[in-house]
Amino acid sequence: MKKLNHILLWDDYFIEGYALFLMLLGFFHPWIFIIFSIYIYWQRKTIKIPLILIGSFLIIVRFYYFENQQVPQTIHGKAKIVEITSYEYSDLIVVKYQNTKYQAFVDIDIYQLCDYVILDAEVKQFRDQTIPFGFNQKDYYLSHNIRGYLEISSIVFDSHSFSFFSAREALDQYISKFQSQTYIKALILGEKSFSEEQTDTYRNLGILYLFTVSGLHIYALMIVINKIFFYFSLSEKKQFHLTVIIYLLILYLNAFSMSILRIVLIFVLQSIFKKFKIDLMRLDIIHLSFFIMLIFKIEWIYHLGFLMIFIILNFIHLMSHVLSKYKGYFKRVYFSTVIILSILPFQSTVSPFVIFLLPIFIGFITGPIYFLSLLTLFIPELDQLLFELIRLFESFIMVIDQKNFSIALPTLPVYCIVLYYVLLIILFRAPDYRHIIKRSTIIILLFSYFIFDINISQDIKLYMIDVGQGDSILIESPTCNLVIDIYQNVLPLINRLGIYQLDLLILTHSDNDHVMEAQSIIDHINVKRIIINPYSPYDIEHKQQSMMKSDDYLKCGDFEIAFFGPIRSYDNANNNSLVFKINIGAQSFLFTGDIETEAEYDLVNKYGYQLKSDVIKVPHHGSITSTSEDFINMVDPKTALISLDENNRFGFPNQEVINRLMINQVDIYRTDQMGTICYTYHQKKGKWSFYLPF
Repeated sequence: MKKLNHILLWDDYFIEGYALFLMLLGFFHPWIFIIFSIYIYWQRKTIKIPLILIGSFLIIVRFYYFENQQVPQTIHGKAKIVEITSYEYSDLIVVKYQNTKYQAFVDIDIYQLCDYVILDAEVKQFRDQTIPFGFNQKDYYLSHNIRGYLEISSIVFDSHSFSFFSAREALDQYISKFQSQTYIKALILGEKSFSEEQTDTYRNLGILYLFTVSGLHIYALMIVINKIFFYFSLSEKKQFHLTVIIYLLILYLNAFSMSILRIVLIFVLQSIFKKFKIDLMRLDIIHLSFFIMLIFKIEWIYHLGFLMIFIILNFIHLMSHVLSKYKGYFKRVYFSTVIILSILPFQSTVSPFVIFLLPIFIGFITGPIYFLSLLTLFIPELDQLLFELIRLFESFIMVIDQKNFSIALPTLPVYCIVLYYVLLIILFRAPDYRHIIKRSTIIILLFSYFIFDINISQDIKLYMIDVGQGDSILIESPTCNLVIDIYQNVLPLINRLGIYQLDLLILTHSDNDHVMEAQSIIDHINVKRIIINPYSPYDIEHKQQSMMKSDDYLKCGDFEIAFFGPIRSYDNANNNSLVFKINIGAQSFLFTGDIETEAEYDLVNKYGYQLKSDVIKVPHHGSITSTSEDFINMVDPKTALISLDENNRFGFPNQEVINRLMINQVDIYRTDQMGTICYTYHQKKGKWSFYLPF
């Protein structure tokens, strides 16, 4: 056993590294988090085993009941409004009904926080992850303990109760008068107050967490406060009491948010253990604080921010022996590198330039912007100065965003992610520069191999992506990568798959639900050529645009693309859609855009049985204006693909269209019911798979 411990570097330092296996929470299942937590504490033996077992038992019980909580199909009765978010035309409310939270849209400015209402509503489930590597709506809302959304039949005001956060709400209203309200609310009230554009910019630069979950501005504040305590020579007891009061005030203003609660809990635990002379390492206190947080808020086990902060704190502690050797800006850059590398699998992009600028961002946000935000509350005249400072900061950010280049990394298999963290632990335990360079080289070469191996796959894959009420299809192959129409949420998938170049971007017509993300794709990755129809007005900038129409032909790698339409210019823009056929393996696919009956009639008359295909992308999301009987009989497909949103306002797909397909014994695959639909051609065999929403 001693020999094994020696081989594994089984000492206090490296056991701290093993704690990072708690990150498996994000890649496997929360049960793994619990099991590894128990195992780590068992090995470290710094906390009494009975205490570990009690804490672990409480988490297991809480998680079991949380996972198995039954959600009713309908609710009838009294509910309390616990959250309100205002939008332009409606309010999004969260109601608490029988200790369970639900979300619903209501008319704007009708209800207040802590209103009781009488509800009659149907409960709908949030969708699971329906796009590979995409957003998991169900887990996101679970992390906020919201179990579903409501389709309200009736809602009537009942009564109003006292709001514990009434003072915070009054402060929120007071702050709304300031020009700098966005940043003041973000830093002082912990609100997600940034615009969509600001959020995207900060996310692209990898600094959004500085405003949300990092809590670095609170650390900066406490450093200043401790210096004030020292200046006035306050006793240790008074310092403790005043610090607790300040922390409680910050907690209240931030509505007991996770990031602030974690800071306060670590402070309290440190004080308790110091008072009772219990010798625990900081790592133990970090883990205990997270355990306690989960006991009371078990839903945070699904929260990505919870996991990321836990990872960052573990890595910073793991690197403390190195960080303590350096000073000044170099230490801050090293600190930034640790943070970025530790959460890289969650962001999948790395910006070398930002690593060197991150200390400036941190200093600016936690320094002048934060402290001026605090002072502005008491001296409103400072708002103009703060606003100008924010404008200067945002101008700097915009320049950096324009000049910045990011390396998008493909999502690795789970075993590679685990291997990444193991190697990162070994890297961070390197005793000197030579070992750091040597180990870094090995890691880079190893993961370059994995990324290269992913990109040289011989499989051909077609994804009909679950983009809502629109069309987006990605075809990935060794010789040609192409996208057919592009509504939304396609760029993240392309990045996650490790696709750095599109050979073709085919835009069947110019309706927004087919082209909305086109310019964004063009701006972010290399698109060699765009294919459009000659009769639609496209608002897209690209040097290589080609117009295709009936009887045109195109080759891309091993794909031969035969265009059937548009045959002529139509008054109806949908009929101007490009119609073309591609063979993938042994299957022929007919793509039809949004053509309607008039264009279908022309196609049947001109091409007849040339239209015959194994798979058809059903025109116009299954509208009754398309998929005529003659057209379907001529195409004679075995499989039909329909891209549409769940419960869309158009009532797509029309039941008559579904009946026509069923009469012809066509297998129907729909994104609203099946999520992203994937066809894989591997070793001369084709296979359909689905990313089901429930």
